[in-house]
Amino acid sequence: MSEDIEKKLPEEDVNTDDMIIIKEHPLEAGEKVFAVILLVTGIIALALSLELWGRMKEPKIASAAAVPLFVSGLWTLMALLTVIENFKLTTPLSGMPNGIDKVRKALAYVLPPNVLVTIGMILVYCILLYFKVSFYVATPLFLYGAMCFLTKKDYVKNILWTAIVMAFIVLVFRLLFSVVFP
Repeated sequence: MSEDIEKKLPEEDVNTDDMIIIKEHPLEAGEKVFAVILLVTGIIALALSLELWGRMKEPKIASAAAVPLFVSGLWTLMALLTVIENFKLTTPLSGMPNGIDKVRKALAYVLPPNVLVTIGMILVYCILLYFKVSFYVATPLFLYGAMCFLTKKDYVKNILWTAIVMAFIVLVFRLLFSVVFP
């Protein structure tokens, strides 16, 4: 029986060179800037962990400040290596002479309209909470609005999902963990 299967499957020479997909640019728009942001954030974390290390009376490798110092140092080192490697590579924006056009195209790539609207909704949610609108009013409005915007359908079902999520939040965080909501 296995001989029948072998007869049906012809042996083919597969050329793997045809299967390799070559990208025009190894990096996407905005990746170089993101690596720089990671580096700056790593340097800030390293500075804060060095400050924590300096506040210790007798800093040791086994102290509480050792882990943040190690992690932030490793983070900074890896981010620096990433920045160095990324600046050797090209992006779709590398050939553009104007800096303003580069920024516009990178922002359009990194922040498509759905992301911008969602960030706006998050800001409105934060402002509502800042102005003492009840958590129990602001959160369902935000959840329902975000679900309706992102799915663009099932408006009635979104009410049900909002109620389920709110019930879960209240049961777990308010009743079980006694978290006080704003």
